[in-house]
Amino acid sequence: MEKNKINLRLGILLGIVSFATLARIATPPLLGHPTNFSPIAAIALFSGCYFAGKLQKFIIPLLSVWVGDLFIDYIYTHKFMLFYSGFYWQYGCYIAMVLIGMLLSNKVKPLNLLAASLSSSVLFFIVTNFGVWMGSGMYPHTATGFAACYIAAIPFFSSTLLSDIMYSTLFFGAFELMQRKIPGLAINYQPQRWKLWRYAPFAGCKQIWRYRNAYRIISSLYI
Repeated sequence: MEKNKINLRLGILLGIVSFATLARIATPPLLGHPTNFSPIAAIALFSGCYFAGKLQKFIIPLLSVWVGDLFIDYIYTHKFMLFYSGFYWQYGCYIAMVLIGMLLSNKVKPLNLLAASLSSSVLFFIVTNFGVWMGSGMYPHTATGFAACYIAAIPFFSSTLLSDIMYSTLFFGAFELMQRKIPGLAINYQPQRWKLWRYAPFAGCKQIWRYRNAYRIISSLYI
């Protein structure tokens, strides 16, 4: 029964992330590509908060980003690129956003979610524009070029912030509502740790270690 609850929870979480990924891919052909308006930050926060396994928290949002980038690049360039230039700045931000999402675990409240979304937007703005200044060649590596890079990015920040808040509210709100309607989703699942003692040839070692003092006493009687 518990396994069924875990599978249901995981399936719904993956469904939400998959929906967001497909929506991101489908948006450019239908509506054009809104500048800096994307569900990626919300996916990272959502994954960090709700997925149980530590690897799931990081791999799932990064895989979502990579698949989305792969198809969006194809839509615009008509070729698949495994990674675009300077991708590591963005991907580093998404990893940090997962960590922010982990802080929301069991603390999902409107103000906390707003703070997480705002933090993600500011982080993305600071880190990715630093990457543009460092590696794009568009700006000289001077204080003037540094300032010009960030000033030029200010008009796009509103789209980043709006999309982060909107998608986070949508994803978190939907899943929190589902947890209230479907009690089986509201579980705090912790994956079992691998235990050496469960596997042969170590099956009996645990008992031997536990009763080592008794073995010593018995052995001494025959010496």
